[in-house]
Amino acid sequence: MIGKVCRRGGDTRRLLGYLFTEGLAGERGLDSEHRDARVIAGYQDRAGLEPARSASGRAEVSRLAALLDAAVRAAGLGRDSKATYHLALSAAPTDRLLSDDEWARIAAHFLDRLGLAERGDDEAVRWVAVRHADNHVHVVATLVRQDGRRVFPHHDFYRAREASLEVEAAYGLRATSPVERTAVAGTTRGELRKHAERSRARTAAGVPAAVGPDREVLRTRVRAALAGSTGWEDFTGRLQSSGVMLRERMSTRDPTQVTGYAVALPSGPGIAGGQALVWFGGGKLAPDLSLPQLQARWRRHTADEPGGVRTETAASTAWARSSDWTRGADPSGTGRNAMWAAADHALRAAQQQVDAACRPGASTETVAGGQAAAAAAGEVFTATAHLVERKRGGPLHAAAAHFDRAARDVHRRTVPATARSTAVRTAAGRLSGARIVQRAETRQLLALLGHLTRLSQTLAVLRDTQGRAAQAHAARQAAEQLMAETVRQSPTEKPTAASSYATPGPTAVVNRVAPSTTVTSPRRASR
Repeated sequence: MIGKVCRRGGDTRRLLGYLFTEGLAGERGLDSEHRDARVIAGYQDRAGLEPARSASGRAEVSRLAALLDAAVRAAGLGRDSKATYHLALSAAPTDRLLSDDEWARIAAHFLDRLGLAERGDDEAVRWVAVRHADNHVHVVATLVRQDGRRVFPHHDFYRAREASLEVEAAYGLRATSPVERTAVAGTTRGELRKHAERSRARTAAGVPAAVGPDREVLRTRVRAALAGSTGWEDFTGRLQSSGVMLRERMSTRDPTQVTGYAVALPSGPGIAGGQALVWFGGGKLAPDLSLPQLQARWRRHTADEPGGVRTETAASTAWARSSDWTRGADPSGTGRNAMWAAADHALRAAQQQVDAACRPGASTETVAGGQAAAAAAGEVFTATAHLVERKRGGPLHAAAAHFDRAARDVHRRTVPATARSTAVRTAAGRLSGARIVQRAETRQLLALLGHLTRLSQTLAVLRDTQGRAAQAHAARQAAEQLMAETVRQSPTEKPTAASSYATPGPTAVVNRVAPSTTVTSPRRASR
């Protein structure tokens, strides 16, 4: 059960008109099929709330809107007060068909948990539940109580999620994940429309269309710049090299200190001049891309220093300025073999740490080490995806996004650096220095994909033991996409997913990659 709290509005009649509009998806601006729209519950008997029908069968919703808005108008509030509350309740396609009475009880339960219409409160807000499809119902309420008091819902997104879990247990519906706050911000309809308009303009101008909406493109490029970066200067240099516009937010106390950042894509050719840029803060792209999260990754673990952690040093900054990635140089020969060998070794070490975190009775420190290793391995994943698919994106980029969801910690908690996670990030930085995967490096690439597949499967086991269903599902999605891409990249042997990759146990030590994918050592390659 999904209880989606929609954006508040001020036009109750318009919202009801949309809900009672009959038609198929795509018709008259409908996003889903609307048929047999009817009131199934409300603040009073539903028979007195059902709209009358015209001769053509169209619902006349003006009277119902006036009833819901009565308290709002009595309080002297206008449309700009955003007093119209909209909640969409959806069951999974595989769930059993719920009756109108069951949906009515579910809607009342949500409103009780949200604090809008608690059971037994006769002076609560006015509301109505409309059903126009088999598996979902819409609830419309006005945020003024009948005694005249204004209602301001707090934490309603999280309370709706809690109500969803309670409904699933009570009605035997498909179980979903508790609130974990690990998902990225979704692309809005407005952003999708803007992307479609820009794509048409670029096509008319003879320019290739953009890969995707700005938010998604920026998220991918920021992750590519983050992979193996050593500090703020290195990171921003990579962003600018990839064509991303950067805006720093400076501290009000110390004007020399950066406290945040935002990124945007230039309008590009084929777009009307004067169009305002759309800026996205790092935290709006993904929970782990805010500046504090990035700074936590850039801290380097050093055992001989107090606390075992140090921040970016002058030496690391100098290395960043002269790094292969920044200069655009492509390592060759022994350097490339060393690059692949380092990535192979780093992922094996990350696998050991995640395996250890999966074991029953693992200490808090061990679990934290596995978390740090998984987050660092995500940078290797991103660097590999960028190395193979570049800016155009593809299945590896999609798999890397799923892995990042599975690897990040919940509630925006920072992941402290460890010695091993620092080594893994260094390997990601070396991969970022390569331009392409050469034909002779197919074996090394397949070996890396095999390590990432097994790591994704083990990470799914870890998230299952922690009760994080959404992250476990994301890890499995990454593994499935990796297996499909491994088969596609294989030049000769075409192993099946069932035979070549089995979900390992937490402590299994199995190399699922065929012997032909063994990484070539630098010494052997130089002969």
